[in-house]
Amino acid sequence: MSVLFALEIQMVNAIDTIRIRSDGSVEGTTKIQRDGNIYTFTSDIVGAIVLEKSGIVIDGNGYTLTGDGNNHGFYLTSVSDTTIKNVRIESCNNGFYLTSSFNNNITGNTVTGNNVGIYVSNSENIVITENDVQDNGLASDGYGINLVGSNNNIVSNNDVLSNYLGIRVLESSNNLITENNVNDNNRVGIYSRQSENDTISNNLVANNGDDGIQLAYSPTNYYVSGNYITSNGLNGVEIEYGSNSTITENLIENSGENGIRAFDSTNNTISRNNIENNNANGIYLQSNSYDNVIFLNNITSNSENGICHYPNSQNNLIYHNNFINNGNQATSYTGGINTWDNGFPSGGNYWSDYDGQDNNEDGIGDTPYIIDENNRDNYPSMNVIPEFPSLIILPLLVTATLGIIICRKKLKL
Repeated sequence: MSVLFALEIQMVNAIDTIRIRSDGSVEGTTKIQRDGNIYTFTSDIVGAIVLEKSGIVIDGNGYTLTGDGNNHGFYLTSVSDTTIKNVRIESCNNGFYLTSSFNNNITGNTVTGNNVGIYVSNSENIVITENDVQDNGLASDGYGINLVGSNNNIVSNNDVLSNYLGIRVLESSNNLITENNVNDNNRVGIYSRQSENDTISNNLVANNGDDGIQLAYSPTNYYVSGNYITSNGLNGVEIEYGSNSTITENLIENSGENGIRAFDSTNNTISRNNIENNNANGIYLQSNSYDNVIFLNNITSNSENGICHYPNSQNNLIYHNNFINNGNQATSYTGGINTWDNGFPSGGNYWSDYDGQDNNEDGIGDTPYIIDENNRDNYPSMNVIPEFPSLIILPLLVTATLGIIICRKKLKL
């Protein structure tokens, strides 16, 4: 009797493995209709789909693929030139699992309640676009979208919401992460580790539990541009042990700690950002962060310091920034020496609390702005730096980004 009961339980819990064979035949279900190289769901499916054929289109037709928590929803290995669209995937280990695959499109799907929503391993030229990737990994530290050892991929126009971690890039290069809505994830919104030459641009990154964007463990040649990064729990942007990256034309505001935190990072450029209303520092240079160039930023109304640097974070060039109404405009721990101007007549920074005179009316203060005994701006600007393009660009960017997201949501209703 107990043996029969165990067999019944096993049969109830088992799910079908469905295969699309290399010859195009479908095994394991009658709920996928084939028309040439187009495969269309005709009903909800409980099971796991293994693709062995390249060059096909799978249209979920709005139906749901449900797993048992252990399987991959779609499993693609050495498959190319395939599109999977318009399917809801839930209750899988990985909603999509692509390995050693090329030139595939994952588009217009809803991927929710899995350990990992979309997992791409050792694959190239994958386009992940216009998917709803929500509520993945909450019980087991998973991810919304995970790129591992994968190059030349595009992640764009996705809603990546309320996952354990939003988007992760690990040991990968030359990927583009753009125009995504990355909100309300438990940990980091966009996390990159040991990767290079990736671009993170024009994303809305908001209300994530830790950092908005974190570049960790030797990221190099990153380009982080045009993002609206707001109300994240720790730092808006954090770069650790990184070099030769550019952080530019972002709006970074209302972070729980710092707008930008650089830890043991060198030869980076931080320019043309609006960094405002963060609860600690606008920019925080920590632990051997040196030879960075910081210019043409608006650093405004940050609670503790506009910019703060450790004594071993030195030889940084900081000029043509606007420091306005911060708790302290700049703080240097004893011993750290940086350069705070670009010489005469180029000049230094604008400091809203500078009380010096400009008797010859050349726009540069007659006396230095003193930060401490080792740090001074020798040529402080008497006026807000006028050549600051992001004063116009960033509000337009934010409006456009929010508009795209709202329109995309309406189209999905």
